Amino acid sequence: MAGSPNPLPPPDIEARLRAQFGDDIMGFEDQYGHAVATVPRERYREIARFLRDEPELAFDYCDFVGGVDFQDRGLEIVAHLFSTTHHHNVRLKTRFPQDDARCPTLSDLFPTTNWHEREAAEMFGIEFEGHPQPVKLLLSEPFEGHPLRKDFPLMSREAKPWPGAVEGEEEEEE
Repeated sequence: MAGSPNPLPPPDIEARLRAQFGDDIMGFEDQYGHAVATVPRERYREIARFLRDEPELAFDYCDFVGGVDFQDRGLEIVAHLFSTTHHHNVRLKTRFPQDDARCPTLSDLFPTTNWHEREAAEMFGIEFEGHPQPVKLLLSEPFEGHPLRKDFPLMSREAKPWPGAVEGEEEEEE
């Protein structure tokens, strides 16, 4: 039938990526029918643009961008791209050290990533270079730390003094 979706299987997506980027496709997996490509941070944005602009791939929609904390092995960004034309998908991953937590933005390539990147920045402390609105999305401005990092001190692990008056010891108004 003309105009019907023609999804590429993960091995075909891998072949197209490797033909264009060679060894910069650091890893590739077929996870239950989902293509998963691991790429260096320096090529992350360029590869995302290729995935969007190549007609046989046409990944024109980003479902989500999320972060993962692997502690001593660094942080990872995962972007899930989908083709509304062909109905195939790919997860694009890049990893970097915690002490150099920065990654190029995809927000101008995929407008839906704007809020996802802001959330990952807030929760994991990742700077998305070139992001047009790098302000907090969920937490209050005075909030300190990045709650989804594994080194974030949880209240159950660390006692912090209560900032207000103790119940029953409120000061009387004069």
